[in-house]
Amino acid sequence: MNPAITKDVRLRRLEAAHVHVKVDPYNLPLYVCIAQEYLGLGYPDLAAGACYKAILLSDALDDEADEYHEAASDSLKLVIQQQPLEERIRIIKEAMNAEDGETATPDSDTALDIELTLWLREHYRLIMYRILTRSLLLCECYRSAHIYLCQGIQMFLDDDELADIFGDLFLKIRNMPGMPENHHERPWEFSDNGWVRREHYPWNIYEPDRLNRLDNLNEMMEDVSDKLEVRAVALPVLNGDPREVVTQLGVFAKEDIEPGEVILNETSMLTANNRLQDALCDACSGDIPPLDSPDAAKVVVCSDCEVVFCSQWCWEAAVDTYHDALCGKDVEAIAKDVPPAEAADSLYALLLLRALAMSETVEWHPLDLPEVRFIWGDLSPEASDKLPYKDFLSPDSCLVPRRLPFSFQYNIRLPFHMLEKMDIDIFANPQYDVWVFNTLYAKFRGTASARLSGTGGTAIRGPEVSAVHPMWCLANHSCDPNVRWEWGGSIKFWSTDERVPWTGRDGKKVVKSRAGIKKGEEVLNHYCDIELSVKDRREWASGALGGDCMCDRCVWEAAEEEQANGKAK
Repeated sequence: MNPAITKDVRLRRLEAAHVHVKVDPYNLPLYVCIAQEYLGLGYPDLAAGACYKAILLSDALDDEADEYHEAASDSLKLVIQQQPLEERIRIIKEAMNAEDGETATPDSDTALDIELTLWLREHYRLIMYRILTRSLLLCECYRSAHIYLCQGIQMFLDDDELADIFGDLFLKIRNMPGMPENHHERPWEFSDNGWVRREHYPWNIYEPDRLNRLDNLNEMMEDVSDKLEVRAVALPVLNGDPREVVTQLGVFAKEDIEPGEVILNETSMLTANNRLQDALCDACSGDIPPLDSPDAAKVVVCSDCEVVFCSQWCWEAAVDTYHDALCGKDVEAIAKDVPPAEAADSLYALLLLRALAMSETVEWHPLDLPEVRFIWGDLSPEASDKLPYKDFLSPDSCLVPRRLPFSFQYNIRLPFHMLEKMDIDIFANPQYDVWVFNTLYAKFRGTASARLSGTGGTAIRGPEVSAVHPMWCLANHSCDPNVRWEWGGSIKFWSTDERVPWTGRDGKKVVKSRAGIKKGEEVLNHYCDIELSVKDRREWASGALGGDCMCDRCVWEAAEEEQANGKAK
């Protein structure tokens, strides 16, 4: 990457390329240019996504039966005709020399077809493999990087840059803790999950100023609760210093609330379950009533795709919000029945699928959906103008924080596969792109609720049902919550009957808060097992919170523990 090219220059180039791609969506060189600018800006994940689109178009160019073949051919031919004549002659001469000059004299149309093949083979495909493999290496997707490196090196045996990337990959693999000496013989065991930047991208115009949209949020809150309201609240920065605060949103009581009182009841269509055969409502993920129960008569089955809904209300809500985009599209098995280690990732992917279907149905940008627009994604402000990478040789050279989990499968290949299953042209619909997927994933990871399997007497297998409830997730976390929640079809808040005891330095338990919520007090939710020790609670909640929990209980118990340890010494 050329460090002399400034961030502003790259952003202007990127903007121009995106404007052009709306007019010419099957232009392979455009995606290569976009990938180069993304990589130069320090977004290898987005570069990999643009390169993947370019590779799909290159595959279409190789296959005359592909639906995008003609459009991609016409676009690339036009690009070639605009190149300097000496460059076109050079490409042809190099190919002729490689083939010992055995080239027939073609007519004009055939000549352009031959040029297209040569430019793709000798120029663009090599650049694509260089950018894609370097990007996957920087994203820590080592297994995928190795696969594409092997493909690229097989096509371009003498390319020094691919050889360098191959060397950088194995240098990184060799230096990983616990890696066996024969690691090079087992590339299928390479890790394929890494971390990327979790940022409010500079071109993302869809993130509202939540603090100035309280009227909109309270209109939404009125639909699910007549006792609560959304306000701005000062929260501690999660860096260990309770004196530092940041202004965020919180949920507050509009009136006195008694212990045990239901204060919120919210239903969401942004749900997912990763079990293929479980009897769950497709819309709300609530249980389908047994056939012998009185409620069985309420069940509705789609006559076109046989998807099941627990009630007429859910069926109608599904049709209004997402179902038509998925009906009969063979998406039922996507990300279902995965190994336990992938259960959480599969749920996030299925939430993404539902969000894409909702976007397509209501014809809104995915980030403009009411279900996701106002929720917290723990997005950092865009990085400063400093270089994002020291040398682009390994993930360790990144100079800005990387806090968003990433994989080539779940962040790039699977989302585009979902869109193709939905008969959506992934090239002609730029609102469906990797930066949008990443932003949605960041929001889901910070706010989605999950339900474990095994609630009906079966063995617990891990998280299998998830949902995003935009009002529920506005309530801030505390390890001394004043509400409890339960999700089954809809999510509900109850005011707790009693508060959790805090653990002092001598192990003594003391209840420091009263049950019930007074008018004007904040509603405090919880995202972890509040029976754990302060150390374990902070570890469990750090992923959702973005740092160590700084609630009153955690701060007090940590101080008590520290003093106890000091006395013990």
